[in-house]
Amino acid sequence: MKKSIQKEKMSLPNSAPRGFSALELVIVTAILALLLATIVPSFMNFRRNSILNTETQELVTVINRARLLSVSAKNDEQFGVHFEAGKVVLFQGVTYSAGAVANEIHSFSPLVTLSSIVINGGGSELLFEKVTGATSQNATTTLLVVGTTSSTTVVVRPTGVATIF
Repeated sequence: MKKSIQKEKMSLPNSAPRGFSALELVIVTAILALLLATIVPSFMNFRRNSILNTETQELVTVINRARLLSVSAKNDEQFGVHFEAGKVVLFQGVTYSAGAVANEIHSFSPLVTLSSIVINGGGSELLFEKVTGATSQNATTTLLVVGTTSSTTVVVRPTGVATIF
């Protein structure tokens, strides 16, 4: 019986401390802070660019939809797009009416705004002709990510075709 007690005493490590020292914790925390400082800005830029690209594609889709509806002369009407700072509205007819039932509203993300809207001939509506889909009011609009210089420009040519720059 004496031998088994001696074996137990010999197998217990009594010189190795358990846990982490304060220095080890500080080093690990510093490494994690450096990694986060490197990754977070890249992630935020990626997120902003992704939102900008999505909203730009949505704007082009609304413009193209208005043009295609005009080409098909749906309901024997023309269609157009009304531009505002935080949204665009696809409308039916030759003039925009804010309360019209047929309006299709697309609101932009709060992180994106239409920073400039230039429609030749003035106004804030872009109207497409029946059958041809052309417009006499070519337009340029710029989408801007709020708080940055990231932007995209959409140009609508007299043919009615929207292009992203």
